[in-house]
Amino acid sequence: MRVQQTLLGMPALLLMQCLLLVEHRVSGAPLAPLVAYAVITWAGCAIFYGLVRSGWSERLSSEPSLSLPQMTFAMGCVVWAYWLAGPLRPALLLLMPLTLSFGVFALDDRRVRTLSALGIVGVGGVVALRLPAQSAWPDVALDLSMWLFTAVTLASIGVLARRLARMRERLRAQKSELRDALARIQLLATRDALTGLLNRRAMMEQLQALARSRQPMTLALADLDRFKQINDEHGHAVGDRVLQAFGQRAQQLFGEAGLVARWGGEEFLFVMPHADETLLRMLLEQLRSTLAGSAHEGLPVSVRIGFSAGVARCQALAELEEAIERADQAMYRAKVAGRGCTSGQAAAAAQDPVREPA
Repeated sequence: MRVQQTLLGMPALLLMQCLLLVEHRVSGAPLAPLVAYAVITWAGCAIFYGLVRSGWSERLSSEPSLSLPQMTFAMGCVVWAYWLAGPLRPALLLLMPLTLSFGVFALDDRRVRTLSALGIVGVGGVVALRLPAQSAWPDVALDLSMWLFTAVTLASIGVLARRLARMRERLRAQKSELRDALARIQLLATRDALTGLLNRRAMMEQLQALARSRQPMTLALADLDRFKQINDEHGHAVGDRVLQAFGQRAQQLFGEAGLVARWGGEEFLFVMPHADETLLRMLLEQLRSTLAGSAHEGLPVSVRIGFSAGVARCQALAELEEAIERADQAMYRAKVAGRGCTSGQAAAAAQDPVREPA
């Protein structure tokens, strides 16, 4: 895109040179200034093209397309051609607003206004230098009217640039607000509002992605022990704080090694990619020790938070639901075994274990 923008000015430059050649053929103007104009202007275009095409412009400027230098150079070419041209010179001034129009989209309004002022001063300077050589009033009137037309046009483009700059600022603000809103929506859609952990739906998406990539993993389903009793005896606000404390400590331990989600109520699902059951069990024991050694706001010092967990392995997407069910069964075996422990997947018993109250 930057290269194309650089090449856009070349047809206009070629048009100006053709106009100057026509003036030369018609009026017999000296050829040497036209040759110098062609050499210098094409050399400038080649330099800008080389800088942009090679990527050097990214090292030289914070604005890699070099819009401001290129447009300044282009306006200088127009002013110079206006000085060299004869009776056909008013046509050249049409390129001045065209050149400035590109800046409305590429530059901030302050730089556009600066370029506009440079164009007005440049053309005005040429008109002033030509006045002593003018012998007839119509020629003077033509130059002055063309300068006035150019000044009004360029000034109007500067005003429009300011309006466009305000529109861009509003669009940037709206884009930022939209991005923040989408981030909040994403957070609400994927995170549990109470604990800040992944919610059930987000965890299932993560599990399915891992399973589709054929990454083996180990799951652990954990359930807080006697949580209903905490709610009944100390209130749901205390129960919520317990869930928050559990989620915070679980995230601190598993944040980089695995995934943690609030699966529902007082149940939490832990996932370790690459089927690292040893590490998963170790982290669960660390979490259990941390909770047992912590006091919780609203609970007596004698009350300690514990949990029972069940572990199961998963090898493929097809067995994902089955692996979660095996972890659930293993968790209830841990409950039956006395709570406060972790049970691995074992051979299926003749019948499901009796599920005691949590």
